[in-house]
Amino acid sequence: MQDQKIQTISKDDQVRMSSYSELMNNYFPESTIQAGKEIRTLMIAEEQPLVFYLDKEDKLKALLRKEGSASGWLTFSLSNNKVKSFELEYNNEEEQFQIAKVEDNQVWISQKLPLGNTNFEDLDQLISWEGMTAGSYKEQIDKVSLGTEHVLFATSEPGKDALYYLADLESLKPQEYTLPENAKEIVSFELGNFLFTSGVFFLYKLGQTKSMLYQSFSDPVYNKVEQRRFEVNESINCFALLEGEDGNDLVYAAGKQVHEFAMATDGEDFNIQTLPGIYGNIQKIRSAGLGKEKTIWALDEKGLHYQTNRFFDHGKQKFSTDRWTAPLLMVEHADQFSCVKGKGARNQLYSLSTSQGSELTRLWQDEVTTMWNQHKIYVEATDSLKEVESYSAHIRFNTDTSTKSFLNQKIWLSSDSNLFVYINSKSYHLGPDHKVSVPLGIIPELTIICPVNDIASGNITITADFLRTPERINLTGKVLDRLESKISDGGLGNAKLPNGKKLVPVGVDSDTIKGAEKGISQMLNAAKDMETEHASALVTGSNQVAGVGAASFAALPTTAFTTSGIWADAGHTLGDFFHSIWNKAKEAFEFVVERVADGMRFIIKIGEKVFDWVVKTIREIGGFIQKVFESIKVFFKDLFEFLAFLFDWNSILATKNALKGFTNNAVASLKGEVESIRKFVNETLDKEIAKFNPDLVKVPDGLGNTNVADSPKETKADPRSNWLNSKKDFIDGGKGKSMKDNMPSEFGSVFENLIKDLGNIFSEIGDDFVITFKGLIEDFNQVITGKMTFVDFLKSALNKLAGMGLSLVKNLMNVILVSLEALLDVAYVGLNKAWHIPLISDLYKSISGGEELSFLDVMCLFVAIPTTILYKIGEGKAPFASDETREAFVKSGERVFQLNLN
Repeated sequence: MQDQKIQTISKDDQVRMSSYSELMNNYFPESTIQAGKEIRTLMIAEEQPLVFYLDKEDKLKALLRKEGSASGWLTFSLSNNKVKSFELEYNNEEEQFQIAKVEDNQVWISQKLPLGNTNFEDLDQLISWEGMTAGSYKEQIDKVSLGTEHVLFATSEPGKDALYYLADLESLKPQEYTLPENAKEIVSFELGNFLFTSGVFFLYKLGQTKSMLYQSFSDPVYNKVEQRRFEVNESINCFALLEGEDGNDLVYAAGKQVHEFAMATDGEDFNIQTLPGIYGNIQKIRSAGLGKEKTIWALDEKGLHYQTNRFFDHGKQKFSTDRWTAPLLMVEHADQFSCVKGKGARNQLYSLSTSQGSELTRLWQDEVTTMWNQHKIYVEATDSLKEVESYSAHIRFNTDTSTKSFLNQKIWLSSDSNLFVYINSKSYHLGPDHKVSVPLGIIPELTIICPVNDIASGNITITADFLRTPERINLTGKVLDRLESKISDGGLGNAKLPNGKKLVPVGVDSDTIKGAEKGISQMLNAAKDMETEHASALVTGSNQVAGVGAASFAALPTTAFTTSGIWADAGHTLGDFFHSIWNKAKEAFEFVVERVADGMRFIIKIGEKVFDWVVKTIREIGGFIQKVFESIKVFFKDLFEFLAFLFDWNSILATKNALKGFTNNAVASLKGEVESIRKFVNETLDKEIAKFNPDLVKVPDGLGNTNVADSPKETKADPRSNWLNSKKDFIDGGKGKSMKDNMPSEFGSVFENLIKDLGNIFSEIGDDFVITFKGLIEDFNQVITGKMTFVDFLKSALNKLAGMGLSLVKNLMNVILVSLEALLDVAYVGLNKAWHIPLISDLYKSISGGEELSFLDVMCLFVAIPTTILYKIGEGKAPFASDETREAFVKSGERVFQLNLN
């Protein structure tokens, strides 16, 4: 035995990385979250939100972001029956939280859950509840509020005044109270701190009017109660609390405007500030903070609005916290929402709209680019199929040493802006300050899939101990090059989609199209300049795009903005502009792009309003390109069809069908040959059994140079041909099932009989064979890890098996051939019987017009997809484009097993 030290790849091995990124469709076995009402969200760690919500049956559920899981989210059920109300309280100082819920007309309180040492992946198992009831079973508990020391709940009973109950969290013994001024109806209440005391904020009705009041708990020494009424020049509909720096809560009361109540420095009174902007009739408001930064989210009849004191000063090109921005409409027709609180949370939001199927949507702002990202929340679902547009990058490492040296080596990935990606079918978050590690297998390659809803995306950086320098992957590079080529060839006005339809809709002014072409070309040059970091390059000139859309700034209500309706004075970022403002600013615009020391400067002028931003990433430039396309009524769906690699499913199915027909014919021809094969094997082995001596066995010299872990032939990475292989982890949907359960029943019966017959043979041989077989497995592991050559393994195997004689081989071959005959008897049924495989079955049904997937279809599809793609790339046409070629190939299957055994 040759004992070789396992080699580990290093920088000295001059590893070469090849990568290729393509805009293309991808599929995932996932489904959206169907939420009902009420959402609460807490950030329990960096980029790890924990979302609580009521589902459509009003049961309490939770979602946990799990890096490296299939969909990126874990789900938990936290109630058995309907939940009427729930609340969570986060203790910022202790970094722990509790949940309260109203279930079965009782209030249930969880234990305190510290963020640092709680295994939230077992949340449904570790959480415990302690309950309490109202004074009478006739009272219906309507709402619960939770604080760091107390729990509060309100009740109602027909014909009686509303009551509320207050309990200390240590004792959970509720005390009954009537509402202030004997109010009959409570609108909202929250536990909080004000006037340097702890107490309750009430919003209640007195007749047709509403009143808001803070009332402290009784002073334990003097039995004194502090009260403050919150009055503004309008009726208050709702309020929200935000913990202030001095321990007092900031109060945001909302009607048609938002009013901030903050304790004065003398502690005797409070200051009132009315935030800029007039809404519709605000029905719900939430607040969040990070340091001195504050954010308000307000819901009115138009949808969900956002404003913040993180004010962007266009003149100084930096942020300040001394002014509030104008409110922006971020999500139209939202019904419920929750802004994220907790550790390091900034501008993350979860919303749902029952008008769109009650799907839970995540909205978050990238801190680096200020771009807003919006996507639905999905969880793993093996019986569902999600189709997404994505950038798919295939990365491959090559070296002159063997591939075994890559085994279990880690690579680290980060991005210049925040991205959510799939790597080897698992979900990860990448960012400039957030790296993830991915282990390599014996084949050193991986596929990164980045879902997108526009052509903009960030760059990904890969580092590893074996790489001399970081490697950079530009996800958008090929697409932007293709776009530049198509603009140069025929212009946007002549561009057509694959179906022959014009890219730019009929009716768009030709001058506008030319202006867009010029602007896009400028931005493509800016992207190249940024990518190559040629600091001296200057993208010159200005470009005007005229007559884009009928709406204009003048048509918008000036009350939506701060001073005199001047947008640049509203403090909005580039991401705000793209997400909200652009959709309303559909009049003529012009822009100037120039190179500056720390990025590219974009100055946009719409009418008399001027915006000025310095952008630092390809993603921001891609965002500009997307918006210019939208100005000529070309949206992402059109751009995707225009620029993406689209699968020719008809050609792939034709290849698959040819392979399937060939295999069916080959199986049919094989049945007639099995008896001849058995006779030949038996006669041959009978002659050899008597004279067999392992010492006489010659190992071919060529095998001496064989290394099963040799580096494969160096080829270029291509996500198109590797498309299905990159989903192999999704396809393993039979976790926990036996092999028999994962195959058609006909195959299962043959498999069971085969195992039974083999068991009889092995039982006759005894334990010696088991020991010998284990030894062979250990030897083969030595080969894989480089401790034994392949030749030494063959010699060892022959010597170990020699004592059992070729009679064992004869018996085994006989069993296998009997099983093969049995298998062929059911082949036409079993091979072509419908078989459900997660992702693949649903995908196949979608692309084949509803056909069921069979065992044989699976095998052929795995071959057909890369074969068709690579053939078309190399030859410019599909492998079975003509009927004659396809029929001849299928016919040849009838002759493939016609053996000459003489």
